[in-house]
Amino acid sequence: MRKDKNVITLGGGTGTFVVLSGLRDIPGINLTAIVSSADDGGSTGRLRDAYGMLPPGDARQALVALASPDSMLRQLFSHRFSKGDISGHSLGNLFITALTELLGSDDAALKEASRILRVSGKVLSVSKRATQLKAILKDKTELLGEHIIDTRTIGRSPIEALKLSKRVTVSADARHAIMSADYIILGPGDLYTSTIATLLPSGVSDALTHTKAKLFYVMNLFTKAGQTEGYTASAHVREIERYATRSIDAIVIHENGENELSKRAYSLYAKEGEFPVVDDFGNDVRVHRAPLVSVALVKAVPEDPVPRSLVRHDVQKLATTLKKLL
Repeated sequence: MRKDKNVITLGGGTGTFVVLSGLRDIPGINLTAIVSSADDGGSTGRLRDAYGMLPPGDARQALVALASPDSMLRQLFSHRFSKGDISGHSLGNLFITALTELLGSDDAALKEASRILRVSGKVLSVSKRATQLKAILKDKTELLGEHIIDTRTIGRSPIEALKLSKRVTVSADARHAIMSADYIILGPGDLYTSTIATLLPSGVSDALTHTKAKLFYVMNLFTKAGQTEGYTASAHVREIERYATRSIDAIVIHENGENELSKRAYSLYAKEGEFPVVDDFGNDVRVHRAPLVSVALVKAVPEDPVPRSLVRHDVQKLATTLKKLL
């Protein structure tokens, strides 16, 4: 009898949502999403500050990605309010906050939300305590908070080191998931604030170096002003390997090809100081190239202050490529 494969994602945001959405319907896979405990922007930051809970935003996106696709609750969890005191909040964030208060713990809230949404898999926070990111720039400036580091700032001094404002330890559940995994997928997502942020709690890098799991990285499509300006694809990988303290086994990268819509979208990114990540891997045997892009001109939502990507990884294209590697 063939054993199911344990696949986990480390990260958060839209990129992880795309990976989970694509993998959830592949048979023979047990999915676990491990999300950051350092998110402090937007609705998530407001609820975290008010209730002293773990940030719900990345967990909400992972729950929605893994939820039954025909569930109205899936749509409700993604609904974002536009009026009154709850303007900017998503129902999912408020729902997780309410469950945390009712059940007395973040873990219990995620488990109950998973049951209600009929989630195919598990969603875990990388640690049981919230913390903040601290970036030390090459000019020795220090930036405190994910939302500050994440702000697009053209020409800002490069990030020299990313740390946590206070030490937190990987949760027992997250460590067990890493040690039991067959495959671990990092990215796509903001290199420092989404991907590397999940590697920072004490014990994560140790677990990554001792697990037998293969480590995959899905390369970002664009550089990000203030974080990865001028970074080539190999520079992204070097930074991840520095914090993971191990090598990446497989790298999935978009094989360029533009149409008129993508050219328009790319020009909009260029105005923000962001450009396609240059593939400088050459004949590196770890690299797997495929057309992975989905392009849509997404209109800004006034009640959502967080900028949203116009060019993203296509759910099915990425899932097809990853399935060949699993």
